[in-house]
Amino acid sequence: MQKPLREAINDVVVKYLEHKLQTGEPVNVAAVANEMAQCIVDMIMVQQEQNQAPLLASTIVTLGDEYLHRRGLIQAERRDN
Repeated sequence: MQKPLREAINDVVVKYLEHKLQTGEPVNVAAVANEMAQCIVDMIMVQQEQNQAPLLASTIVTLGDEYLHRRGLIQAERRDN
């Protein structure tokens, strides 16, 4: 069975960070997050123009909800989509 996309992305990021640590390169988490955000914008930009703003808004809401949920500040229903 194929891994969910989230797991595959996490694997890539973990390997990237492990490589950096093994080579002694500093890990700039903000830069990694920035590159990931740029990838999300790339995906949004290839959508039809009328779908871009709602998708961006949904992405921002999901990011905030996930952060608050993991911090234990809110209890949210899990959406696996």
